[in-house]
Amino acid sequence: MSDRPTPARTRFAPSPTGYLHIGSLRTVLFSWLWARHTGGQFLLRIEDTDRKRFVEGAEEQLTSSMQAIGLMWDEGPIVGGPHAPYKQSERLDIYQAHAASLIEKGVAYRSYATAEEIAALNAEREARGEPKLLVFRNLPGIDDAAREAAGEPYNVRLSLKTTGKTIVHDLVRGQIEFDNAALKMPDPVLLKTDGFPTYALAAMVDDHLMGITHVLRADEWLPTWPIHHQIYEAFGWEQPVWVHVPQVLGSDGKKLSKRHGDTSVTEYIELGFLPEAIVNYLALIGWSYDDKTEFMTLEELIERFDLNRIRPSGGVFDRDKLLHFNGVYLRNLAAADLSQRIAPYLSKAGLISAEPTAAELAKVAEYLPLVQERIKLLSEAPELLDFFFVDPQGYDPALLVPKKGDPAQTVEVLGQVKASLEALETWDSPSLDKLLHDFVNQLGLKIPQVFMPIRVALTGRTTSPGLFETMAVLGKAVTLARISTAAAALSSASV
Repeated sequence: MSDRPTPARTRFAPSPTGYLHIGSLRTVLFSWLWARHTGGQFLLRIEDTDRKRFVEGAEEQLTSSMQAIGLMWDEGPIVGGPHAPYKQSERLDIYQAHAASLIEKGVAYRSYATAEEIAALNAEREARGEPKLLVFRNLPGIDDAAREAAGEPYNVRLSLKTTGKTIVHDLVRGQIEFDNAALKMPDPVLLKTDGFPTYALAAMVDDHLMGITHVLRADEWLPTWPIHHQIYEAFGWEQPVWVHVPQVLGSDGKKLSKRHGDTSVTEYIELGFLPEAIVNYLALIGWSYDDKTEFMTLEELIERFDLNRIRPSGGVFDRDKLLHFNGVYLRNLAAADLSQRIAPYLSKAGLISAEPTAAELAKVAEYLPLVQERIKLLSEAPELLDFFFVDPQGYDPALLVPKKGDPAQTVEVLGQVKASLEALETWDSPSLDKLLHDFVNQLGLKIPQVFMPIRVALTGRTTSPGLFETMAVLGKAVTLARISTAAAALSSASV
């Protein structure tokens, strides 16, 4: 394949029957990358014809999730385009006209049998040991002509081929042959009695009319592929390039589900996963650039993405691996950028204003280098940084007193440390480091006997960023005040 193939037109055509989940996003990403790699267009189309399963708010979640993750579309809802409307519920006349044309061609027919009548006939056939119905016209006891004359409702069904072979070609799996006689598929409904199309008709019609050149979809569509292929043939249209991508699997090798972490994209964003980390990691599930490269920018993914590198076998989603990716991306962010991304979480925790000032963001940027190596999710920021903004609320004597230590001795140590710090003229990390190590040596104490009480006094916890860096950032006044408060609290508790 050349470095720059013919510009492709790809699409994401979700049904608003649920939220966009992390597993589905991988297939969307492949479509988006291929359009960008070839200099083509990526379309968003809402397939909302299944009114029974419609979920209120699902469409808004789908579009907002894609925007949040950075996969914007060139045509579709919000942005418009030459093939509008991009919601199938607004295109019913188009599908009805195409269904009528298939009837005229003799490759589709009107079926007046109701679901209840079909169920009853199948029950009778089963009792006689006969297979279920595959064709739904001229059925026993049902006068199609009379019902048509009476203007009764009907389905439009495709007449599936029952002889020969349906030969299809998939970019990932190569040529596949289906024996039409062996398919044993019932003639599929194309148009329902309410005038709404099924996926089989609407998706094929829209893909053709919207000029979709490559249809990337999950390999779970393979069993019904002959239907879609035959619909294209019935219309006399050129087939798109079919690309059935492998499913995203859980750690147990089964299809990804909620128990594996296949929750909505919105939840991942709210937890504090970076869009670029999600995109980078998902691109590697079922695809690879080579056998060693993992971390790639979006620009690099666009440049390197090649459909021929998609593997036919399923790829495993590992939430811990995604968390690792996220941590790497977070550590590589500039402090100013990271402070902007963390700000909403700090605001929600009440640590900074709802609309942070420039001074507040500058402070956040100052604090971040102390925790940036430890943070894996943006949502962890409030817990890691809270002591920079507010004094510890109460002190646990069990934390202030070092292991095998003595409360009275700890109070005395804190008092002596405070006195030494008060006399320190240069308040920076190297100076604090030297002063405290000299203090430990002069008193003949062990480092934990001094450093741990100070750490707890300043942060309220036994683990925190580097002690000297923390003291330097907190400043002299805050440091001395917290040591004094901790000593007083421990003294009172020891009485």
